[in-house]
Amino acid sequence: MKQVRTFMETKVQPIITKYWVEDSFPFELLPGIKELNIGGVGMTGYGCRGGSGQLFGLIAMEMARIDSSIATFFGVHSGLAMGRSIWAVQRNKSKNGFRQWPAGKKLAASA
Repeated sequence: MKQVRTFMETKVQPIITKYWVEDSFPFELLPGIKELNIGGVGMTGYGCRGGSGQLFGLIAMEMARIDSSIATFFGVHSGLAMGRSIWAVQRNKSKNGFRQWPAGKKLAASA
């Protein structure tokens, strides 16, 4: 949690207003988010970090304290997209194509 707080305060907070004004997203922050190793929090297997749903929520709250767009990205990628994909993989009993998502090598989104 301390790493997430430090990242949000030192990397996101100083620049995020510019992105809100420009109606854009700070994609250059994604490598830093990857380094936090929070992808897959609350999920086990498939290279996910594991942890509880409570930890997932606390991380999201810590992110939202500084910027809701980063928190939303985290929630959609780690929860909605990865969660649905892992569910689909488990349902189909196949792991192909999903092993690298938690490592930050692929992005996921849902529409």
